[in-house]
Parts: sequence; structure tokens; C-alpha cells
Amino acid sequence: MIKPVLLFFSIAFLFYGCKQEDLTPSWIKIDAFDLVTNEETQGWDTHGIVDAWIFMDNQPLGVHEIPCVIPVLDEGVHDFTIFAGIKNNGISSTRKRYPFYETYEVTTSLSKNDTLVIEPVITYKNSTSFAFIEDFENAGISFVKGPVSDTNIVFIYQADEPEIVAYGDKCGGIFLEGTDSLFTVFTEEFMNLPRGEEVYLEVDYRNDNSIAMGVLAKFPDGSVDEQAPLLQMNPQEAGSEVWKKIYIQLSENVSFNFNYQTFEIYFLSLIDDGQSSAHIYLDNIKVVHYQ
Repeated sequence: MIKPVLLFFSIAFLFYGCKQEDLTPSWIKIDAFDLVTNEETQGWDTHGIVDAWIFMDNQPLGVHEIPCVIPVLDEGVHDFTIFAGIKNNGISSTRKRYPFYETYEVTTSLSKNDTLVIEPVITYKNSTSFAFIEDFENAGISFVKGPVSDTNIVFIYQADEPEIVAYGDKCGGIFLEGTDSLFTVFTEEFMNLPRGEEVYLEVDYRNDNSIAMGVLAKFPDGSVDEQAPLLQMNPQEAGSEVWKKIYIQLSENVSFNFNYQTFEIYFLSLIDDGQSSAHIYLDNIKVVHYQ
């Protein structure tokens, strides 16, 4: 009987003597990012940030679609670094940190079984250069009608259509129907864009018809290479359209040929099959790169 008794006490000692790990988490909550811009030099503060890339004390806590609430098995004071994440080219499977937004950093305290609310406020990096901004707030529009286009982009006024214009006093409108079934515009001037570096086009859009965009590159001798459309923004369901933002990476197109000198951006739209008319709205169009 001695051996069973010793075994019992040995097991009891191991069971009760071991310190039980406390798995009570602290919680972090992030609802949205707030982008702050200088409207005169950087345009409106619209953004399409969908993810928070979260680091605590330089260690990754993961990439989380916002709004998010995540558990952390820690407490006390920590350093948090949060990056703004986007859908690259509007594709859900190609998410990345947007290179032109500053990171958000904060030192704050976690408490077990309590929720820390973090509200990241970010800006464009100081090294960001804006090669082109069209927010449709000036007297003219910085696009020119293409030579084969049936129609042009026009001002839509907030005073006339408050349900359409979401930012400022105006946006751009494109209307297709009947014989006016083809739309093309180009940026008014060629832009100098860096090769081998990050270059992005930002666009706010609201559409019940497809619209594509592409790059036109100019050689030193004045000849041009009108590249095939890079990306198409698919139509939203008619009657349920909302404003969306897309970030389109232009780096490969700009760097495709070393002899390219300057660049234009173009938009192209045809009435979709089965449609008798189309309504497309654009706003806050920017081309950004590093200085």
C-alpha cells in the first residue's frame, strides 16, 4: 500500500503545485483610421483603408480587417505601431501597406479583461509628391476629351445633386447613352514620374457601368505608347451605388520601357452590354510618388 499512496501524493503535488497560466486577455479595438490632409497641396482626405497591420513592441500582432477587436495575452505599458493597409489595385487577395501613409505610433497600457480603443490618425508622408490632383473644385477640369470620344466629363454640383456629390462642392460626371456610347479622357499635361519606384493613382468613383484606366507614355522624340488599359472598375448594382476608393499601382507601367520620358493617365468607358445608359462619377483623383 505504500507505493500507491506515494503515487497519489506525487500526482497531487504536481497538479496543485504547478502554477496555472493566466490566459485572461487584454483587448485592442480599432474601428477606423482618420486621414488628415492639407487640402490645398494634398487634396481631400478620403481613403480606402481596410486593414490594420498591428505591431506591439516591434512584434507582429497580425493583419486585421477593420473594424476589429483582437485579444492580447499581455498587460501593462507597450509601444504600438500600426500601418494602414489597402487592397492593391482593388483586389482583396493583394492587400498591402500603403507606402505613402505615415505609420501611427502610440505608447499606452493594456489591462486584462479590458478593451483598449485605438483611433489611428495618419497623414501622407512628408516625402510624398503629388504629380496630379483633380478634385473638381477649380474652375476647369484637368482632363481633355479623347479624339474619338462621344462625350466629355462634366461638373456635377452639390447644390443640384446633394445625393451624388459627397466631397466638396463638385465632382466629375460621365453620362453615356444611345450614340454617346464611348468616353475617353486624358490628363491635360504629361507628368514626370520616377522609374523603379512606387507610383500610385488614387481614384474615388461611383458607377453603374464599367470604366477602365491606363497609361500613355511619351518618348523623347514626341511619339507615344498608349498602353492597353491597366485596370477596370466594375459596375455597381444600379440604384445601390456608393462612393468607393481604389489605389492603382502604376510602377510597372511607368518602368516598362527605360526610354519613356513623361506620362499621361487616361480613362475609358463603353456602355456595358445590356445597358441603355450609364452614369459614372469620379472625384479626388491623385497621382502620387516619392520626391
